[in-house]
Amino acid sequence: MSRKKERFGRYLILDHLVDGGMAKICRARFLGEQADKIVAIKMVQPQYSKDESFKQMFMNEIKVTFGLLHPNIVQTYDYGFHKDQLFVAMEYCDGRNLKEYLDRLRQKKFVFPVEICVYIISQVCQGLNYAHSYTDKLTGKAAHIIHRDISPHNVMLTYDGAVKVIDFGIAKANTNSEATQAGTIKGKLSYLAPEYLDGQELDHKYDQFAVGITLWEMLCSRKLFKAANDLAVLKKIQECKVPPPSSINPNVPKELDDIVLKSLAKNREERFDNMDQLNRALIKFLYANYPDFNSSDLSYFAKELFKDEIKKDREKLFEYGKIDIKPYIEDMNKENQTGTVSVEERSERRVEQVLDFGFSNNAGITPAISSKKKAVNTFKEPLNRPSKENSFSQAGKRKRGAHNRSYTKATDVSKVELEDNKTAMKEFLKVCSFICLILAGAWFLGGDKIEKVASKFLPFVSHKVQEIVVKKIDNKKDEDVSTQKSLDSETKSSSVTQSDTTAAMKVRLENFDKYRQKVFVNNKLVKPDLFNSFRIKPNSENESYFVRVEEPGLKHFITEVPLSNLQDKDSLVLEVPKMEPTSFGYLYSSGCRVSGTITFQLWGEVREESVPIRSSLGVAFPVVTDESRSLASEKELEIKFHSSSSKLEENSQVFKVDFNKEGQRVNLCDLLNL
Repeated sequence: MSRKKERFGRYLILDHLVDGGMAKICRARFLGEQADKIVAIKMVQPQYSKDESFKQMFMNEIKVTFGLLHPNIVQTYDYGFHKDQLFVAMEYCDGRNLKEYLDRLRQKKFVFPVEICVYIISQVCQGLNYAHSYTDKLTGKAAHIIHRDISPHNVMLTYDGAVKVIDFGIAKANTNSEATQAGTIKGKLSYLAPEYLDGQELDHKYDQFAVGITLWEMLCSRKLFKAANDLAVLKKIQECKVPPPSSINPNVPKELDDIVLKSLAKNREERFDNMDQLNRALIKFLYANYPDFNSSDLSYFAKELFKDEIKKDREKLFEYGKIDIKPYIEDMNKENQTGTVSVEERSERRVEQVLDFGFSNNAGITPAISSKKKAVNTFKEPLNRPSKENSFSQAGKRKRGAHNRSYTKATDVSKVELEDNKTAMKEFLKVCSFICLILAGAWFLGGDKIEKVASKFLPFVSHKVQEIVVKKIDNKKDEDVSTQKSLDSETKSSSVTQSDTTAAMKVRLENFDKYRQKVFVNNKLVKPDLFNSFRIKPNSENESYFVRVEEPGLKHFITEVPLSNLQDKDSLVLEVPKMEPTSFGYLYSSGCRVSGTITFQLWGEVREESVPIRSSLGVAFPVVTDESRSLASEKELEIKFHSSSSKLEENSQVFKVDFNKEGQRVNLCDLLNL
């Protein structure tokens, strides 16, 4: 990072984010003497900056976005003309656009989780609804803004979980001074609405159609209107035949199908009245079907999907933070001197003044001044006159001297005040020296020895100082004990780490719904991440692992994973099939004091549950029919109880339980005659 960076006006260009034909977007640092921040700058190429029609379109974008202030819309900070280039400085979004998310997920052969899709689009709806209903605060006139270019490219997702709508470059508003030229198409072809092709006057429902296409694409991981050429794409848009997302992605509930299809109705009168209504429908669906969802889930999802890129970018930004910006600020100030200086810049150059807060012993201090102004040694009048009496003495209040004394002279200061100040300072230095002596002794001698030394000196100081010293000694003792404990624990943990070198293998579940289903590995509950992945640590004691997926009212999905499969691969993908509906009965324990375990075999997996049974509902067993009883082995009908209680004559018992109706509950205590 030693190479000199380019300065663009009052911005230091750090790197290029997007290099386009007409404009480029750079990441830059605002050069401020008091504070700075990272911004994104869109710089139009010089040849287009001179074009009057392009300049008009650029200014239309500024007029549309400069007044917008909403958490789901990228904010515009500054704009202007510098080095023959139009530019606009905007809020920097530390993340990726939605198109990059979709591409990365396709690479990983993964589909956007339904709840994440719904949340992202709900945030887009909130931002667009604000823009659609925006009213100029100065004129009181409605702006009637229509974005006209909503697509995955123009939705930014930050790594912290924020959703931002960007690029109002072709937005239509009352402030636009130029109409769209005949024969031109504004917006991306695959996200146009049918009314655009029919030549109808556009309204906010045009954006709603594009939002519906984006949601459909996220749910199905493919484009809605895709064909071999542009003409075929336009024909598909005019036909507007939209298949339900659930026909492609079985994880999409029917309620969400209805919302998507309504937003994509060919007749715009059949769509939602506005973006707020669409947002309300999405939010209602989201928390009705995924009550545990939290907005922070998007942040976890983003950081997991782009963790390598985030790490590299953080390292790059850290290096940018080491750049000395003083030479660039000086260069900027010199440039401003030769040209027109704004009011804000002139105010930054004003003389810094030292205010008098009534501390009379600041003799010899001169006010800090700018290097561009002639230095002044003294002020005849202090800038801030104290209105109340002030005193540093302990004998009582005394009036201050005359207010017209100079900062460079101390002759007007009261002798009494100086004597009192000297006495107070001596006491303060005495106390500080004593505490330093105690701390130094505690460092070299240890807590026990310094306690004996300190006890000889404690009677000669005040009670407050004695309390401080005693606390310091006690803290030293506690630190010695805690340090020894931490060293012991580190020794133990290091021995464990050295002996345990087996790497955990990654397992990913396809078609897994974490809000309805649970996954167990060798009968232990595990929690998959946002990508439905978890890790299994191979153990020499286990020849294989049983992975079980449960969902209420459905037959469990159970698969055996041999240890060899985990050792041969870095990751393993398990597809969860559609599970059959099954009736269950429940074994519970109540009314007896007994502890132990029950062991049984269910669908090929040997399971063990602790007793007392902790679940209020109990352990679920499938209802046994005549057909299933004839097909089942003897082991699958047996439950073995192993007791840790000495009250039972036998240490273990084997019994059979037939659950012959749904919801039947059997008490384990009754079976054990307890």
